[in-house]
Amino acid sequence: MRSCGTKVISFDMDGTLVQHDFSTAVWREAIPALLALERGMPLAEAKAWVYAEYESVGEGALEWYDLGYWYGRFQLKEEWKETLRRHRHLIRTFPEVRSVLHEVSLTHRLIILSNASRPFIGEEIEATGLAPFFERVISATSDLGEVKKTRRFYEQVCRLLALEPEELIHVGDHWEFDFVAPQEAGISAYFLDRSGGRDGGHVVRDLREFAQRVSSKK
Repeated sequence: MRSCGTKVISFDMDGTLVQHDFSTAVWREAIPALLALERGMPLAEAKAWVYAEYESVGEGALEWYDLGYWYGRFQLKEEWKETLRRHRHLIRTFPEVRSVLHEVSLTHRLIILSNASRPFIGEEIEATGLAPFFERVISATSDLGEVKKTRRFYEQVCRLLALEPEELIHVGDHWEFDFVAPQEAGISAYFLDRSGGRDGGHVVRDLREFAQRVSSKK
């Protein structure tokens, strides 16, 4: 049984729990392929045009993360939900994920804090069967209207969940949004660097190492 003062662990989603294949295939391959098919244009030309359109909106706009917006903008006939379903077979967790979640869930409450939109998160959680491990899933873009997981995002999360920053531990694979930003908000954070490019006391190579770090703090 958990003690009253145990902490909450928040996990990033893409690149931390699940691999990038699914989201990359939808944004970089499926959408240009649909456009090429429906407009009768070469795939390379469709890709160049779609990528340029992405850039014209930019990651600083909420629309950039909204599949419905892009399907409307490109006037695609296929429903975006169908595109996601067609690519569900690409959703894969990293090898250690399930065992680590089982282990840390025995001593901590678990949540997901992701920059991805709800449609992507929903497909990934359903396809992997990870829902039972998590008591809350929060999308920065869909739920809080934030385009990135900034310091303000983490502060909003703490207020929303009635947590003090020191009661939350976060881990993710983006240096700025999963490590620097939560630390600025007073949250203990770990940077997941599967490539081995960084070193430091709060850098871990996989989630097994993260679990060991968390366990050693008890």
